[in-house]
Amino acid sequence: VTDWSSARAESGMCRDVIDLDRRAGPGAGGSGGTVRVTFLGAEDQSVTIECPKDEYLLDAAIEQGLELPFSCRGGICGACVGRVASGSVDQSDVADLSFTLEDEQVEAGMALLCMSRPLEDATIETQSDWGYSLGVKEWQGASGYLQGKEVDPLSNEADASG
Repeated sequence: VTDWSSARAESGMCRDVIDLDRRAGPGAGGSGGTVRVTFLGAEDQSVTIECPKDEYLLDAAIEQGLELPFSCRGGICGACVGRVASGSVDQSDVADLSFTLEDEQVEAGMALLCMSRPLEDATIETQSDWGYSLGVKEWQGASGYLQGKEVDPLSNEADASG
């Protein structure tokens, strides 16, 4: 019998080298303290949360009831990309940021929310369209539905009747 998990890890498959222990929440790393993070979404939605500096933005947002897109939660797929409109984040936990985001995108403020920790108060534009993370369209601004919409988990498109 072959030990597939060891073979995958030795081959460097991303999902097998993600350090999931870093996702343990508060106290998992970072400098401690909290900051205010405002998430901007479609139809002028704005939600501000208190976010520990040692917690990933996506995790903190989900814990506080926001409905943000994500898939792998390991900095690989790009489904969770948002734009840092103000403030700054630390994406150093992403093993190879260039796998998902190009240097120009990072310079334009794009961040993988699943693996980004806030360094200071910040404002984040969210998305609802996977097209940006797949490189098939330009950033559309704040287009994500943050709360209160029925979301199709495959397309992350909000149901207008929800």
